[in-house]
Amino acid sequence: MSRSQARPAVRRFAVPIAFYLLLFAAWQFAGQATQAPGSVLVPPTVIVQTAIDRWQPLMLVSGVTLLEAGLGFLIGASCAIVLAIVVDRFRLVGEALFRVALVLYAIPVIAIAAPLTAWLGLGMGSKVAVAALACYFPVLVNLSGALRTLDPRIDELGRVLALGYWRRLWSLRAPAVLPALFSSFKIAGPAAFIGALIAEWMGAEIGLGVLLLQAMFSFNVPLLWTVLLVATVLNGLIVVLFEVVGRVAVPWHASAQRGQEQ
Repeated sequence: MSRSQARPAVRRFAVPIAFYLLLFAAWQFAGQATQAPGSVLVPPTVIVQTAIDRWQPLMLVSGVTLLEAGLGFLIGASCAIVLAIVVDRFRLVGEALFRVALVLYAIPVIAIAAPLTAWLGLGMGSKVAVAALACYFPVLVNLSGALRTLDPRIDELGRVLALGYWRRLWSLRAPAVLPALFSSFKIAGPAAFIGALIAEWMGAEIGLGVLLLQAMFSFNVPLLWTVLLVATVLNGLIVVLFEVVGRVAVPWHASAQRGQEQ
């Protein structure tokens, strides 16, 4: 790599790092200047120390919430993929089911979490159900839209090869819509995690959402910020995970090629 090529790459990483360092310094200064019992603004060093002191319970509750979100994501994404195929294969029935799915998604997650918790109880089942309802729609919309807007030459090739619908879907159309599917996962994954958190607020024995409520009602502001930071980091890691998996799964796509060039 030449010096002229290296400069843009260094600038691309240096600018965000410098920004976050300045943000950290400003936050630290403002937190120390206003530090008092019950103060809302807590210095980052206090948050980091709280995370170190309570890393074991934080890891335990994070694992529970991630498990709930993961199971909900698997169920929600699987149902969305099946429904997208139904919409593509059987247009009349599929359109009716799509509208039902749209109505379900229009209900706020926090509103539907309460009756689901009352119905399924305080166990993991209600959390998984809310996470599934929170994440299925982005997958459904992206995948059904990708199937509808595929290059018509793909279907023409399938007809030339005398392939039926299902063989054409598996052999030709599925690889073409994989980039859209993984893009939807980057939205659906965090949505499932947020859905699990909200479900825990409705009633649970353990989880990040429970710890967040405990910190809020006990006015433990450092712990509150710590839980928020952990939840933010986990959600960001979910996005990164699907970004990496998507690039590995579809190496021919432009996004994966750009990642290799960088």
